[in-house]
Amino acid sequence: MSWLLKALPYVIAVALFGAWTGLVWHLGGRSTGDAVRLEWQTDRVNNARAAVDAFTRTLDAQWQMTDSLAKRDAAHAEEIKRVQGEKAFLEHQLRTGAVRVSVPARVTACPAAGPSGAAVAGQPAEARAELEPAFAAALAGITGEGDIAIHDLNACIDRYNEVRGRINALTRSGSTDAQTP
Repeated sequence: MSWLLKALPYVIAVALFGAWTGLVWHLGGRSTGDAVRLEWQTDRVNNARAAVDAFTRTLDAQWQMTDSLAKRDAAHAEEIKRVQGEKAFLEHQLRTGAVRVSVPARVTACPAAGPSGAAVAGQPAEARAELEPAFAAALAGITGEGDIAIHDLNACIDRYNEVRGRINALTRSGSTDAQTP
């Protein structure tokens, strides 16, 4: 966004405040010293100032939140690119056989008589099964998609907490009797 678009709400707020002040001044010139009317006009001016101040605070908070969320989104996008790159590299290594995956396997039959120092059947050193490279890559792809989904969920939670915190801070500073969930 350009600086002009960022400044536009403030310009509008100042113009509204100036118009309101001019109207009150004009109407004040017509009054003939009526104290009640003068008090009413003063209250209206004070209310208008309070409204402009609240509007300005709200706009400031909105711009700060927009900038903060844009930075958070950019950092999240970089994190997702990094995770996707790691996922693709691992899948490539698994498909080419550069990395092998094995899982424990249960031996169902009695082992044949072997050397006297052979490991007992069912021991992890003996009972391993290597996965096919394509299956290992597919398995890594599924877990990688889960990792990306977790990163997305964490980013969503962070965005929610940031927006909630800013709104709560704004409502607490704007009025003393504001209720927040």
